[in-house]
Amino acid sequence: MLQHIQGYPVYGLHDEQTLHQFLDVMSRAEYGALMGDGHLGYVMPIGGVAAYKNKVSPVGVGFDIGCGNLAVRLDMQKKDLNLDRLLDRIEKNISFGIGQTNPEAPKDLPLFESHDWKAYGTTSQIATLKKLAREQLGTVGSGNHYVDIFADELEQIWIGVHFGSRGLGHKTASGFMNLSQDRPWESRAVEKEVLLDLDSDLGERYYRAMCLSGAYAKAGREWVCEYVAKLAGAPIVERIHNHHNYAWKETHNGTEMVVIRKGATPAFPGQKSFVGGSMGDPSVILEGIDSEESREALYSTVHGAGRVMSRRKAAGSYRGRGKKRRQVKPGAVTPEMMQEWLRKKKVKLRGGGLDESPHVYRRLTDVLRYHQNSITIRHRLTPLGVVMAGPDVFDPFRD
Repeated sequence: MLQHIQGYPVYGLHDEQTLHQFLDVMSRAEYGALMGDGHLGYVMPIGGVAAYKNKVSPVGVGFDIGCGNLAVRLDMQKKDLNLDRLLDRIEKNISFGIGQTNPEAPKDLPLFESHDWKAYGTTSQIATLKKLAREQLGTVGSGNHYVDIFADELEQIWIGVHFGSRGLGHKTASGFMNLSQDRPWESRAVEKEVLLDLDSDLGERYYRAMCLSGAYAKAGREWVCEYVAKLAGAPIVERIHNHHNYAWKETHNGTEMVVIRKGATPAFPGQKSFVGGSMGDPSVILEGIDSEESREALYSTVHGAGRVMSRRKAAGSYRGRGKKRRQVKPGAVTPEMMQEWLRKKKVKLRGGGLDESPHVYRRLTDVLRYHQNSITIRHRLTPLGVVMAGPDVFDPFRD
């Protein structure tokens, strides 16, 4: 279903709050679109696409800069996979949750020598952020971030991961949001859209820092997939990568624009992307095609199935953290509901919370149907096992 609201393409059905938020962003943008998995976000809705002339919106890109997906296909068949052993080793060896470090992460990647670190200003600030980035590279976080094991239609094994730039991206986003509002770097960020001109010192520095955070997020996803492939004992034979919280310089209708996709995936003709469903639903490898709808959407598509239920509504209210965390009000989803769904789908779960149950998401198949005139499905990936942070983990870096 595609409709046009005030001249902008809107895929699927959305609540009034999400539409209001989208149109508010459009009042400052040159053009945009709302994807079929859209829902309410911070200032800009998740699933929103906004184009600006030589300007960038830090709050539009969001706090989890470079959050995205990487899927790798292994030279391995399902019959040769010891799934339980692999899931146990992933859970033991990969760091999930807030504030985690990865002692095995490489410290000498070229990105740590990039001149773009100078965008952060002072030597001490650069050193602090580099240290944080080195320690957290390859940590997955929590919320909707995961490591999944799939089988495709030929029963070939895929690894899929979803996470972003962790503390580096969060500090980059909040710091530049503060500077754009004449507030100190370390202040608590206020979610307000301020457009930065790329020709200004602050806009140029933010864009460089954003690119660095994106490269860092990609490096982390690559490390995790390569590590899990070694745990599985099979080489990687194909890689499909995409950001979905980012800003790109692109040319549309002969005009160079800065296109922000917040929870939206680039889908240019011939470009492949990995789009995940919920923990109990299939995911896909899709490819963009050229069509009138593709051009209208600035060659963009969904980044997932899209939430239909808030985290609190799903899981209920809690007090405390860690071992002291206690439920004080039940939510709409129970552990029995989530486990029953996974049993029927024959999916094995390590970790995960009720706020990530399949019940809180749209069905990816339905969402993709809204975009059928701008993409084609190359592979359907059936989940075999999912590893996520436990339900007692709070994570401010999730998207």
